Amino acid sequence: MTSILDMDNQIFDNPPDKFQAPDGKTYLTIRAIVYDSWITWKDALPIDEAQRKLLTLENFSNITELAGRLHKFHQSLPGYKGTMEPPFEFVLWWDPTDADDRWNSGKTCRFMVADFSSEDLLHYNKTRRGNRLQLTKLTSRLVEAQVIN
Repeated sequence: MTSILDMDNQIFDNPPDKFQAPDGKTYLTIRAIVYDSWITWKDALPIDEAQRKLLTLENFSNITELAGRLHKFHQSLPGYKGTMEPPFEFVLWWDPTDADDRWNSGKTCRFMVADFSSEDLLHYNKTRRGNRLQLTKLTSRLVEAQVIN
């Protein structure tokens, strides 16, 4: 049986990954970007901690807005309530080193959702009312998402 002291030592030896947001608050990267979502800061931020320090308030807001739209979209997919494990696999999101504003702003990401093809995702996205999320098919499973202004 693991004691509380052993758990404290494990946390001390391997502190959780965190970052400081532009508002001065510190967040764990395993924290959901928006409440009750499978989408975490680890999905959106670069692995390089030095690059995370380049996060501006505008980038932070863009990432939060896109994550909120993706979360609402995911809630509209069949089987959402029975989801027991993270369904998203993000392959690209915010990259402060990219010269392209789509990638250095946090307004665009590329992802897949378990058990759904890109055609499925495009179909379900089109059926949503008041939708402000644009999806583009990239491969049979991979899509690119942007918030529509």
